[in-house]
Amino acid sequence: MPIRDLVAAFAAPAVAVLAVGVGAALASGSGFEERPAYGGTLERLSEAEARAHAAQVFQRADLDRSGDLDADEYASLAVVVAELARFNGFLALEIAGEADTIALPAPARGGLTTAERIRIDAVARAEFYAAAGEDMRLSRDEFVGESAARFSAADRNGDGALVRGELAAFAAAAARVAGSDV
Repeated sequence: MPIRDLVAAFAAPAVAVLAVGVGAALASGSGFEERPAYGGTLERLSEAEARAHAAQVFQRADLDRSGDLDADEYASLAVVVAELARFNGFLALEIAGEADTIALPAPARGGLTTAERIRIDAVARAEFYAAAGEDMRLSRDEFVGESAARFSAADRNGDGALVRGELAAFAAAAARVAGSDV
């Protein structure tokens, strides 16, 4: 019997058993919970929540697990956040284990052009070199501090929380929307 026929003889029953098992689990509802990807639209963001989110982002952005970000990790993060936020039309933030969103201004919808990716990369690298210091590494505390500075710039009334227009400005800055003033 050729190998191909032998594989087919064993594969077909295995796939059938797997399909029945998955179908039964789905029908019973056990083990699979439907959960929306995003909680809801954020109406208020405190500085503590923004700092906690920044710390989580840092962990994900530290691709080589060195405990610091290098210029490539920082620039890549800026491009990815901008691309996702602008493509989706919102900035996603994880607050207390729940992913909430902040809507971007309407003109920001759509993917990035090549020129925008290059601009965002260049601006992010300039930010990185300004914040990293002589060691050319950005620690978790430095990264969270940079995020706190962006939060403070968006907190126009200085009350320690972002609402309405302040949230929109914060999201536009994170998405690197041209002309954002944060």
